[in-house]
Amino acid sequence: MEDDVAGGDYNPFWKGFPFCNIHDAITPDVLHHLYQGVIKHLIAWIQSLMTEDKFDFRLQSLPPAFGVRHFKGGISSLSQVTGPERKNLAKILIACLVGKIDSRGIIATHSLLDFILLAQYPSHDGRTLTYMTQALDSWHANREFFKEKAVCKNFNIPKFHSLLHYVPSIQMQGTTDNGNMEAFEHLHITFAKDGWGASNKRDAFPQMITWLSQQEKVASFDFFRQWKSHIELEESGLDNDADNDASVTVVNGDEEVVPENKSKVNFGIQLAKRAPEPNKPIVTIACDHHAPTFITSLKLFLNGLCPKPQSRTDALKTPLPFDSLNVWHQVKIAPLSLFEDEELSETVKALPIWKHSEISRFDTVLVLDSNARESTGVAGKKK
Repeated sequence: MEDDVAGGDYNPFWKGFPFCNIHDAITPDVLHHLYQGVIKHLIAWIQSLMTEDKFDFRLQSLPPAFGVRHFKGGISSLSQVTGPERKNLAKILIACLVGKIDSRGIIATHSLLDFILLAQYPSHDGRTLTYMTQALDSWHANREFFKEKAVCKNFNIPKFHSLLHYVPSIQMQGTTDNGNMEAFEHLHITFAKDGWGASNKRDAFPQMITWLSQQEKVASFDFFRQWKSHIELEESGLDNDADNDASVTVVNGDEEVVPENKSKVNFGIQLAKRAPEPNKPIVTIACDHHAPTFITSLKLFLNGLCPKPQSRTDALKTPLPFDSLNVWHQVKIAPLSLFEDEELSETVKALPIWKHSEISRFDTVLVLDSNARESTGVAGKKK
């Protein structure tokens, strides 16, 4: 209050409310509490145990993998570690600890990571909340390891204490995505970048505020204009059929309804227009990609596409009608998202050693075997 951080308002609106508990209004924040708080402390303790150089060496030694960031330069040289970077560190943290710290430290870290992942579930029931409680109990049972190694004095850290309130908060106010500040962070970044771009880069802050105020006024006027147009349509007796007429196209005297599709077409698989290795012999593909059963699997796959498939024995005896194929080294896929309005894109690589790559990389992917399989489970998948 002395520094006027309350903006001059020393009497909040909830003061005097007989049934108001302002502490219940503070919801968990996954980005700042867990990744920028808990994970930040945990990584600092691990760096003290292993030394920063050894931890960086472990990060650099991990092989590149599908869906996981490779920190080829480590993290000690980074001046600032962002939330997304800490998320990627959490994915590979356990792999960096095996053989370097005691099993109690690994169990404590594993329990904490389990809790963080469980806390981000988009829906919960009694069983998942029990898992969260068990993970937190395991962390409390093994966390003394870090204190015994003298890498932390105590655990009287507010963000660690807040872990105790996650389960009650989820039970009272719903899942953590309702109060996660990450969405607002992205909005803030967008406004800051756009506002900076609209300024002349000199004394930009007042210009950014003016730009943002103008954007809000334009958005408000656009909303008013749409509302006014809707009122005028209702008064004139028109309905939404007038909007549908705009999507009717006359073709050869007949009316053809062309539905308007404003959504972005999201293809399941994307390949480069040209193959990096065209007309590569099949035998060479099997050798370079370490796939000795490639020709056998290719024959069985093509046989399964035939209207009248041959028997397995006959299919393997039949020679292929070609002796070379175009080879792509990566493919982009759009996996199923568990969250609404979230577009995911992943790159799968099958990169042998060749003139443009000194190391090979072959990602492992689980593929649906049939349409009857569950899209979010592991059962029924083929590798």
